[in-house]
Amino acid sequence: MNSAAAFLPKFYLVASTILILSGVAQVFVRPRRPRETMLEKIVNRSTITALFSLVFGVLGFLLGLGILKMPRF
Repeated sequence: MNSAAAFLPKFYLVASTILILSGVAQVFVRPRRPRETMLEKIVNRSTITALFSLVFGVLGFLLGLGILKMPRF
C-alpha cells in the first residue's frame, strides 16, 4: 500500500469529525424566529444543511474506520 492510500482513512476521520461538529453547531446557532412551529424548525435551510453535514460526517467516519468499504468501479 502506498503512502497516499495509508493516509486516506485518517483524512476521512478528520474531515468527518469536522463535518459532524459543524452540523451540530449549525443546529444550535441558526437564527430563529419568535414562536416558530415544529414544522418551521424542521423545514429550514439551516436545519437541512446541518442534517446533510451530520449524515455525510457519520458516513465518512464509518468509511475511515473501515466499517464501510470504498466502492470499486
